[in-house]
Amino acid sequence: MAKSANLTHLLLLMVLYGVMWPNLLAQGSGETTSPASTVHTPDADPHTLSKGDSTAVKDAIAKVYAAFSAGDAQKYRTLLTEDYLLLENGELLDIEGDVTMMTAPDSGYQRSDMFDFRSVKIHGDIAYVVYFLKSEIKDRKGTRNREWLESAILRHSGTGWRLALLHSTRITKSGG
Repeated sequence: MAKSANLTHLLLLMVLYGVMWPNLLAQGSGETTSPASTVHTPDADPHTLSKGDSTAVKDAIAKVYAAFSAGDAQKYRTLLTEDYLLLENGELLDIEGDVTMMTAPDSGYQRSDMFDFRSVKIHGDIAYVVYFLKSEIKDRKGTRNREWLESAILRHSGTGWRLALLHSTRITKSGG
């Protein structure tokens, strides 16, 4: 089971970066509502799929961030697959490693996130997305703005879309 999940991750990453990445960059700037997003399944014409298919995937990403920001580890775990992996800052973390970075609910930490989805692709019970994330973070240190380019792989289960892999690259602006 674990070998097939790892193979799925590898194959989807190869597709994501090998095929989709050049097309994604050529699309230019998208909007938060993502008119450039596409949804595909192996057995369906992408033009006949409902907007609800890609909306459900986008909503799943937003729910993951909301649970993490709220410090709700219990809710957060329900939104992730058992073999979830986070690739961030040159590190590879599983669920437990990711949860340890979560702030306590009473810490005063507040975060608002804005997603700019560039691509949503669905193949059966697997989806992968690419998006820019802008966040305003408020805590005891003050207020700061952060940006990331992220790609994520989700798997559909009986409870909906669950995050299986998240690759996060921080965007830093020169001079700031």
